[in-house]
Amino acid sequence: MTHLRAIVLGGAAAALIVGGAATKSFAIENGDFTNYLRGATQGLPLGGLPPPGLYGGFGLDVTGLPAGLFNAGAGNQKIGAAPGFTVPTTAPAFGYGVNLLWVPGWTFLGANYGAGIVQGFYFATSEGGSAPPFTSQTAISPELANTSFTPIDLSWNLGHGWFVSAALSIVGPDGSQWGSTGNNVDLNPDFWTVAPGWAISYFDANWQLSANFLYDINTASRGVTMATPYIPPGAGNGYISGNELFGDFSALYKIGKWQIGPVGYFEAQTTADSPGGGYTCATAAAAATASGFMNSPVCAYQSQIAIGALVGYDFGPAAVQLWFDDTVECRNAVCGLDVWARMTFRIWAPEAAKPLVAKN
Repeated sequence: MTHLRAIVLGGAAAALIVGGAATKSFAIENGDFTNYLRGATQGLPLGGLPPPGLYGGFGLDVTGLPAGLFNAGAGNQKIGAAPGFTVPTTAPAFGYGVNLLWVPGWTFLGANYGAGIVQGFYFATSEGGSAPPFTSQTAISPELANTSFTPIDLSWNLGHGWFVSAALSIVGPDGSQWGSTGNNVDLNPDFWTVAPGWAISYFDANWQLSANFLYDINTASRGVTMATPYIPPGAGNGYISGNELFGDFSALYKIGKWQIGPVGYFEAQTTADSPGGGYTCATAAAAATASGFMNSPVCAYQSQIAIGALVGYDFGPAAVQLWFDDTVECRNAVCGLDVWARMTFRIWAPEAAKPLVAKN
């Protein structure tokens, strides 16, 4: 048997993407998977859109998961593990992605309009064994993450360097869906996510400050992602993962073509999970514990806080950012040391109007 560890990270590229654009990550909370990569928009001033044009970007995220990561305890322990379990070795996870942002120059309700798409990819790591604690590790082939579409992003210029934005992202289950076999559980969410987002940003000659927020609202699982051994048979079909609030922050100072400053992010689950199949959280947890696969609550809330630092450089045709985050609070989530990289560039811009020249 193989018990999958949900340490998978999806497309980290959110370069210049519209406020609230979702990428991908996974949570260790029992059966709770999410369509957003926590911290993906750090360093991006999502309150303001760039000038009209078509923009692109590439991103990479590497997460190191140290021994003791899950810090097992009441309500904060690994799926399938008895209290006191800790991850025995360091296990990195890799995610990468691409994105496009279109700013046509239109205005609506006094705001500039933009739209975008993010496509992520990732590598996973599994744990093998016939029973907990599933300590052996096996690599899994690359997978396609669910695609995030942001059909609308509106950005208002408040003056004096301040901008605010509001956006709506939609993530559908179009990524890799290889189903559930024995104790192998599909890692891509098999449900839709609707994610309103908002941001506030400030710019001047030296400073770039931004706070970007996203609220994930999930539909019901079809029972592929939310499958055994995470929860009892029947509870996965119709399982609804609780809504979550995400916040990404940055305070960057410009020195010539360089920028540097602190960054950070948080995640907070705001509503309870809802199992399917007529189960409640209590009855599903009892059935899962009786199966021998899990000793923690099925509907555990999750949260995470991480802080770090960013350095960037503007090459002209493209800009590059490199940063890291270290977790300072973790509960029922995949937490570790993240190292990120991002490149952004403009693909196309409308030609400037040419002056009329009178013929003699």
